[in-house]
Amino acid sequence: MNSPNTPPKWIGGHWQTRSKWNNVFRESRGVLNMTQTNSIILRFREEEAGDFEALFKAEVLPLWHKFKAQGKIIAASLTPVQDGNQLKKGLRDYILHVEVPSMTEHSEFDSNQSFLKFLPKAQAMQPEEPLVWLGNTMFSV
Repeated sequence: MNSPNTPPKWIGGHWQTRSKWNNVFRESRGVLNMTQTNSIILRFREEEAGDFEALFKAEVLPLWHKFKAQGKIIAASLTPVQDGNQLKKGLRDYILHVEVPSMTEHSEFDSNQSFLKFLPKAQAMQPEEPLVWLGNTMFSV
């Protein structure tokens, strides 16, 4: 493992760093793997936002803790939007951000039975489809 001060290397068309302090790469059988970042904008009816938050806290947050303890989530957050250029009256937006070691862990979470029970309840409160992006993490501190 490189020291925390190891200079970045040009790998796969991007500057990357490797150290025990940085989760951009992990070593597995000598192969370097990028982590995956998922960013989702969730939109809920204002009158149901509190119900969503309680549901999330009860059903998803324990899964996040479990997956984090198993090393299957690097970082995760749910943030109520306070300002932005896409706000709509009567709706409350949330930024859902999750970084996982790879698509394998992402898929494992998405297929978890507890999460699959949560999903339709949350979707019923959403007046429109969420905005979803995912990609390999380029830089992380």
